[in-house]
Amino acid sequence: MGIARSDRNRNERSRTGTGPRALLLAASFFVIVISSDYARALDPNRALTQAVHRIWQVQQGLPNGTVLSVFQTKDGYLWLGTQTGLVRFDGVRFTSVREVGGVSLENLWVQDLVEDADRGLWIATDGAGLFRLQDGTAKHYGVADGLPSDHVRYLLYDRHGDLWIGTPNGLARFAQGKFITYHKELALGTDGVRAICEAKDGTIWVGGEGPQLSAWNGSSFVTRPLLSVPADAVVNDLAADPDGAIWAGTTGGLVRLKDATERRWSSADGLADDAVLCLSVGRADTIWVGTKDGFSRVRNGEVDTFRQRNGLSQSTVYALCEDREGSLWVGTKVGLNQFFDGRLIPFTVNEGLPSNDTGPVIQDRDGTIWVGTLGAGLARFDGRRFSVLTTRDGLAGDTIRALAADPDGGLWAGTDTGLSRLRGGRVVEKFTTAQGLPSDAVRCLLRDGQGVLWAGTSAGIGALRGGQFVAPNEEPVPPRVPVLALADRGARGLLATFEGGRIYSYAQGKFQPLAHADPAARNVDALLEDKDGLLWLGMNGGGMRLLDGAKAINISMRDGLFDDEIYGIAADDQDRLWMACSKGIFYISRAELRKFAAGEIKSLASFPFSPTDAQRTIECKPGVQPSARRMRDGRIWFSTTRGVIVLDPGRFQRRAAATPVTIIDDVIVNGESHRPAEIATLPPGKTNLEFHYAALTFLAPTRVVYRYRLDGFDKDWINAGARREAFYNNLPPGKYRFRVSAQTLDEPWADAQAPIAFTLEPYLYQRSWFYPACGVLLMGIVWLGYRARVRRIREQLHVIVAERSRIARELHDTLMQGFSGITMEMQALSSRLPESRERGILEEIIQDAGTCLREARQSIAGLRRSSGRDSGLAVAIAQAAKQITETKNIRLKMDPGRRCPDLSPEAEYNLLRIAQEAITNSVKHSGGRTVEVTLDCTPQALRLSVKDDGSGIAADNGSGPGPGHYGLIGMRERAAQIGADLRLVSEPGRGTTVHVLFPLAKAAGTGVMVPANLESNAD
Repeated sequence: MGIARSDRNRNERSRTGTGPRALLLAASFFVIVISSDYARALDPNRALTQAVHRIWQVQQGLPNGTVLSVFQTKDGYLWLGTQTGLVRFDGVRFTSVREVGGVSLENLWVQDLVEDADRGLWIATDGAGLFRLQDGTAKHYGVADGLPSDHVRYLLYDRHGDLWIGTPNGLARFAQGKFITYHKELALGTDGVRAICEAKDGTIWVGGEGPQLSAWNGSSFVTRPLLSVPADAVVNDLAADPDGAIWAGTTGGLVRLKDATERRWSSADGLADDAVLCLSVGRADTIWVGTKDGFSRVRNGEVDTFRQRNGLSQSTVYALCEDREGSLWVGTKVGLNQFFDGRLIPFTVNEGLPSNDTGPVIQDRDGTIWVGTLGAGLARFDGRRFSVLTTRDGLAGDTIRALAADPDGGLWAGTDTGLSRLRGGRVVEKFTTAQGLPSDAVRCLLRDGQGVLWAGTSAGIGALRGGQFVAPNEEPVPPRVPVLALADRGARGLLATFEGGRIYSYAQGKFQPLAHADPAARNVDALLEDKDGLLWLGMNGGGMRLLDGAKAINISMRDGLFDDEIYGIAADDQDRLWMACSKGIFYISRAELRKFAAGEIKSLASFPFSPTDAQRTIECKPGVQPSARRMRDGRIWFSTTRGVIVLDPGRFQRRAAATPVTIIDDVIVNGESHRPAEIATLPPGKTNLEFHYAALTFLAPTRVVYRYRLDGFDKDWINAGARREAFYNNLPPGKYRFRVSAQTLDEPWADAQAPIAFTLEPYLYQRSWFYPACGVLLMGIVWLGYRARVRRIREQLHVIVAERSRIARELHDTLMQGFSGITMEMQALSSRLPESRERGILEEIIQDAGTCLREARQSIAGLRRSSGRDSGLAVAIAQAAKQITETKNIRLKMDPGRRCPDLSPEAEYNLLRIAQEAITNSVKHSGGRTVEVTLDCTPQALRLSVKDDGSGIAADNGSGPGPGHYGLIGMRERAAQIGADLRLVSEPGRGTTVHVLFPLAKAAGTGVMVPANLESNAD
């Protein structure tokens, strides 16, 4: 199996390239690093065992337990190469990359990863060649493209933009789209290339099979042997540090080359193992070394190691990578490990404590920290290492339960078997009951303001005076009752708590019970008098008690306290009280406590330190004094069941990246996955969208909260909590922009670097112009229907006019000709007859026949009426009136008035017949001398009147004509047929007037009257 690695030297090369673009990328990255506090790393002053350690294995979602390569790309994602393919990690979710752009990436043995200047990710595989991923596309390279082998072990992207590829069959360089190969025959030290790095001066170093390195100076290789390793050694990895030195990880140890010097580290120097598998250059002049038995940190010649027994997921380390936030990632055969500095610094046996079962903690005048243990003696911490004092060094006992410091630099250590005094780190005195101690089991110690040492024991309290301990005999101090805690009150003396909840104050040489102490209270294990003179009591099972003058206030979990078992209390500079309790560590605002005591608020807010931050259970230690102590640098030390925990209240809030990189990495559209760049325009119907996003911070990914907003749809931000998806269903068409912001702990909101803008196209019926267009189309259809209707009417009129013309011709050619012939024959006959009664009758018959002929001619004229300039109803009436009156001694007056609109043939014909009948009646029956015919038109109606000056008609004649007189009835029938109104006005001796009123609007509405341009002329 090939060896995978991921060193920071290659990571740095992947951030650079040639030309202005590379300089811009480098400059922008530098700004990001500086501005976002990315330049942090694991604190070199802390042991590796003090870092927070997280593990991901198959049970936690890792697709494959063996991690061969770890790499962080510029966008912030962590990429893992495994034995079954490529995996992307965002701090919470592992995503296997199975297919990209139609290229399958399943079941690849991924050996190495590197990113080029164009953000293309190169993937080295064992047996499948080389792949490059960029913007949703993938390209494959193999032997057919010029690679020496499809088994690719190592990748390096250099400062010139060239990719170097190490294979078992030689070295290849990919430049300007072509592969250039180098073999042993061309002065390469070995064809079995396993490692490549680029030195500070640009030299490419190559290593592999054999204890030698090859250096490429731009034209040829120069071989340099490794003299400090065995002859059969193999170079598994190379790294170049900022000082220009080359580090070689071999099967025979770690070698550093600088100029002509060579130094080797092995397991004898503290290295985890001689078989080095991978290297990575870290920040703070650190070299990370992965071996077959854990990994090591080499800095300034010193080695710190972390192995499986310290908690590593497995001993074989294949990959190392430092991310931008300072975390160290370690890939092993069985999992992925993360290491970063937590808010607490633990000290355990891994850091040199003699035991994790710790007791009291204190700092002496010289700044030295002392930690008592319960059974392993007294530990002294000089800032870097622990040293131990036990009974072999003269200590009274190895179970330390109380510590107190002397102003002169001395230290007092109370044990279960006596009291010891130390000076200069050595035991100088020992006190037991023989020196007046009430009991050898010392529970608490106090050096008061007057310089007197007080010792609380399991059998009472005593004061050291003149080299002997003296117990107070006066009342009311209870005799032989265990003392639990002591507190100095300066000029006001001291306080002492006894079993049973009893509290006594000592001042002016006398003990007095605290007047407002509750006899039913629980044992008080912790005492603190704050800067305002308030006394805080921590009770074992009873919560807290505040003594403010003559007032006592009890505070418990019911009021918001995190725990009722308080073992220690310490105050910080932020006006907070820190508590050591059975559930760990928590703090609470002192100002809030005072508000609660004053009744201003009903409950309190406690802020526990989460044990998950250290991946360990935190439980503080009861029965030791002090169990929580603030040191002169402001940090607070807590004694726990698993060592000592150190916390800096001033830096309690972890500083994650100030602006975590927030990425929208996937968009699900109607169930189909798309890259964000692919949804700029969505077709109609793609209305269900699901956005996946992540803030790429790996320090506290589960503590990142999100909010998102779809501009164009959402009116305000939507708080999503820790959820990393946003869902939208049935979106209306429009233009949108999806934005997401992330917030880590107390940092400000940080927006995603690339919001997604897209347009959802509408269906045809959803477009803004659709309904107006439908309206216009409907109007067009109506107009076309109207035009078709008009056309049909025209056609019908043409047919009617043609038929009238035909009838006129038939009448003229048949009936008229026949009547004319008969009339002429009768006239001939009459002329041959002598004057007689019969001849008179014949002449009357001839006269009637002539009248009929004239009427027939008028009918034919009506059928053939023209729509010309002189045509119309007025002309027809005038012609008829002239024909009727021309042979009579009657005066005709015509007043055509305004020109009437063209009427329908039916209307004109009936009006003409009414006029003819009225004129004929006036001529025949009125006996008058004058007939006046008037025709007048308005937009509303047509008025026709025929008036004579004859004898008039009696009233009953109008309504009931005699037999054979049906003219008036005919006129009325004709008027009714066309919707006109006919009136007869007549008085005897004053003539007769026939009035006809024909409403034009009504005629138009009923279709009787039509526009003149729709009528046709008859022949």
